[in-house]
Amino acid sequence: MESALLSAISFERQGSSMARDARGSIIDASWELFKEKGFEKTTIDDIIAKAGIAKGTFYHHFQGKSALLSTLSDVFDEKYREMDSDLDPEGSAVEQIEYLNVQMFGWIEQHVPVELLSAQLASQLNERGDRSLVNQDRFYFAIHRKLVARGQERGEITRDYSTHDIVRLYAMAERSMLYDWCLHQGAQPLVGEPTRIVAEVLARFVRRI
Repeated sequence: MESALLSAISFERQGSSMARDARGSIIDASWELFKEKGFEKTTIDDIIAKAGIAKGTFYHHFQGKSALLSTLSDVFDEKYREMDSDLDPEGSAVEQIEYLNVQMFGWIEQHVPVELLSAQLASQLNERGDRSLVNQDRFYFAIHRKLVARGQERGEITRDYSTHDIVRLYAMAERSMLYDWCLHQGAQPLVGEPTRIVAEVLARFVRRI
C-alpha cells in the first residue's frame, strides 16, 4: 500500500488509547499485502506473519480475510476526521460538503487501487457482509449530518426533507459514483463528472433565495 494510504490507517481503538494494538497491526499488515500481492493472492498466514501475531489473535478480531475488506471504511473515516479539523465552522455548509466530496474522491483515486475498492464494495453485497458503508455510526454520516443540520439552521439547505433523508440520498449518490468508477476500472477520473453529478444531487436540497 502506498505510504499515503498506510499513513491514513489510524483506527479508533476500543477501550484503548494505544497507538498500536493487535487489531491495528492486522489491518495495517493486510492492506500492505493487498497492495503488494492483491487480495486473492494474500493468505491469512501471510497476514499473520507480517503482523507478527498468533493465528488465534487474528481470529479473535476477524472471522476471515474477507472481513478485512470492510476496514477500508475505517480508512475513509479517518480521512474525513482529518478534513473535518480543517473546516471553517463559519463557512458555507454546502461548500464544505462539496469540498469533502472533491477531496475524498481525489484521495481515493490517487491512493486506493481500483481492485481493492471493488473488492470492498462487492463485500457489501454479500449476505454475510457487515454493511460497513451504510453503518450510521460511521464518522462519514456524523460529519455529513452535522453539516446538513448546520445548513438547515442557517437557511442554506431546505427543511422540506429531514437531515437524515438528505444525508441518506447524498450518500447514495456518492456510493453510486464509486461503484460506477469501479465498473469502468477507473478509466475516468473520479474528480470531474462524478463530483459534478454528486454536486447536482446536493443542489436539489439547496434553498434558492
